[in-house]
This record gives sequence, C-alpha cells and structure tokens, in this order.
Amino acid sequence: MSPQKNLSIRDFGAVGDCLADNTMAFHNAIEQAGKNNGDKIIVPAGTYLTGPIHLRSNIDLHLDAGASIVFNDNFEDWPAIKSRWEGVECYGYSPCIYGEKLSNVSITGAGTIDGRGQAWWKEFKRRKTKGQTQPESARDKEFAKLNKDTDLSDCGGGGISSFFFRPQLIQFNNCSNVLLDGFTTRNSPFWNTHLVYCSNVIVKNTTFQNPQDGINGDGLAIDSCNGVKVFDCTFDVNDDCLCFKSGIGKDGMRVNKPCQNIVVKNCKMLRGHGSVVMGSETAGSIRNIEISGCSFIGNDRGLRIKSRRGRAGTVENITLNNITMNGVGCPIVINLYYECGARPEEIAAFSDRSPRPITETTPCIRNIKITNVTADNAQTAAAFLLGLPERPIENLLFENVKITMAKDGKPARPAMAFGIKEMQGQGIIAEFIKDFIQRNVSIK
Repeated sequence: MSPQKNLSIRDFGAVGDCLADNTMAFHNAIEQAGKNNGDKIIVPAGTYLTGPIHLRSNIDLHLDAGASIVFNDNFEDWPAIKSRWEGVECYGYSPCIYGEKLSNVSITGAGTIDGRGQAWWKEFKRRKTKGQTQPESARDKEFAKLNKDTDLSDCGGGGISSFFFRPQLIQFNNCSNVLLDGFTTRNSPFWNTHLVYCSNVIVKNTTFQNPQDGINGDGLAIDSCNGVKVFDCTFDVNDDCLCFKSGIGKDGMRVNKPCQNIVVKNCKMLRGHGSVVMGSETAGSIRNIEISGCSFIGNDRGLRIKSRRGRAGTVENITLNNITMNGVGCPIVINLYYECGARPEEIAAFSDRSPRPITETTPCIRNIKITNVTADNAQTAAAFLLGLPERPIENLLFENVKITMAKDGKPARPAMAFGIKEMQGQGIIAEFIKDFIQRNVSIK
C-alpha cells in the first residue's frame, strides 16, 4: 500500500457555503482516494451541502473543527439500497453516509454531520395522518416492486406501511475495522448511526444528537455486530440512545446473526426513551454486553430490555455496573410484552398473561447482572420486570443497587407493555421471574 495522502475536499471543487451542491466533489474525492488504495479526505471549516456519500475501504473521512456536512432533502436524489431496515433485510433510501463490505474505514475529527431530517419527518407525519397504506408516488411504487418478495409485516412503526423507508444518517453494513471518533451527528431522517453485521468497531468521543420533534431518532444502533467498543460518547436524542438489535421475527431468524461481545464505558445518555436498550429486534440473540461507568440523565428508562412472543432470540449475559442515574422515569425495565407495532389481530396472543406453548419464536431473557447502581429522583417505578409465564426472566441479580423515588415524580408508564397504565413512585414490580437475587438493595 502506498503512503496515505491528505486530500482536501476543496481540491475537488467543494464550496462550504451551504448553497453549492458538493455531491460530485465528495464522489470524486472518494474515487481518487480509492485509486490510491486509501487516503484521508479532509473537510475544512465550512458548511458543505451534499447528497449521499458512499465510502470505500481504507479511507478516513476527516472533519476539521468548524466543518459541517449537511445533506439535502430532495428525496429523488437518494437511490434505493438494500440493507436492514427495522430488523428486516429490504430496500430503503440510501443512508446519508454509507459503506458496504468495507475494511479499515473511519470518520474522524471535530466537525458535524447534519442529516437535515425535518423534511423527512414532515412527510412521515403527513403519511401517518393520512393513513397511507398503498404506494402512491413513483418512488413508493419503486420500493413496492423492489420489496415485493419481502415480508415486512414484522417491522415496527417507522414507515414500512407507507413505503417511506427514510435514510439512516450513517450506516456501515458488513464492514470490519471501523472507527468513529470525535465528531457530532444530528438531525437524522431516521436512525442516527447504524452498524449492521460489522466486526471490530470502535466508537469514541462522538456525540449523537436529535431534537425532541424528530421521529425514530435512535442514537447508535448496533445491529448483529461482533466486537464493538463504545467509549466516552454523549447521547442526547428523542428516542433510544444506545441500542442493541439482531433482527426481527422470521427474517431475523433466517439471517441468524447475534449481536455480541460489546463493551460500553464512560458514556452519558440524556433525554431518550431508553438509555441502554436491547431489542425489541432480538431474533438473532443479544449476548455478552458489558456497560460500565455511565450516567443516565432524564431518560424515560435506564436499562431497557424489550421483546415479545414471535420475536424470538435470547438476550443473555448482560452486565450493568457502576452506573449513576438522575431523573430517569424507570431505572430498570425488562419487558416481554412489548406492545409497539403489533397488528390488531395479534394483540390477543401477545398480551395474554396465561402460559402459551413454547416455540422457536418464544424469546428468552437470562443471566442479567445489575451491580453498583445509584438512581436518584426516579419517577414511575424503581424497576419493572415482566417475563412470560411460559418462559420467565431467569437468573437476575441486583447487587448494591440504591434507588430513590422522587416525591413529586411525573406519572407515566414505566414500560410500553400491554395493559400497563401510568404510575408514580412505585417500587419493584416483578412478574414471571425465576431466580431473582437481591443483595444490598435499597428502594426509598
């Protein structure tokens, strides 16, 4: 390999005035770097408007301080790409920054990546309000044709039914040796940063942001990956902050790739639906996850594990250690009656509190260790733990856990579970659990 060169995006005609279209400048720089078998592409200070960016192996996309990449919101500029969308392999709009089957690829620097998602959210709201369930536009019909042999019925509420497969801000698909370091991401049309089928990934010193009026703005989704380290990151999003997923239902079982061997340290999670979340896409299993030294502030839930009948998979060997929380709605949630995205004809089976036969699609949650956790000003309940009667949560440890409920906590639902109403100031709510051990636990 020849020595890596520094290529400035401006040398390829880029203009950082937030007006000029820099799509071809990024494309040409990446092509040149690819011919050189890998270069560092420098984005100097300025605001660079562009369409989708598709990276290549051995490239470092580096954003200097004061640099911002801003993506256009002309839907026609976004080609169809097959990846995984809400747990199912299907075609959707290309992610803003995308890499497939790459190695030794990185995004670094102190700049900002802005998905300018407002137009995408507005269109999603319009379709949802209208109740659109059939393809209307030419692009809708294109996606319907591309996905005609794909069963999308297991997907959640992100837009599948309206054929509006919004782009992730950053997605690496089936890549190895990936580094994300130092930059800020914000305003993603859909999920913020999505790692799917990747190995040997480091994410550090990175900030994930989405405004409260965004839609499906999960921060970092680690999806059927093996070997990921997440250090010193900050999450301030309108949905789940840090997510672990492994596919949904039948398609996730077909792919059958676990999300495993992941370490998370010294991160801060602010104002999300969940701080650290596992599921509800659990089909390929989620295991061997260590979270330590983190702080959760103002989230609806702290640790959030969610699945339900039909979603399959095992969530196991999860360690949450040395965690502080403040103002979190419910610090610990394990919910096997997750309600979101259920079709009307499925609700009776999914919500049934009576035992049902165990099948290959019955999820399993076991071997969860929660140690050295302090949560102040909790709002709804200290913990909400709801297993299945036919397959209880198994082998759960609380040790050195101190939770103080706020006297004037805001009533809300501790979990998005069938039949659960708002509550305030409750203790540990637990049903269908086997081998639940508590040592030095204080709930006030």
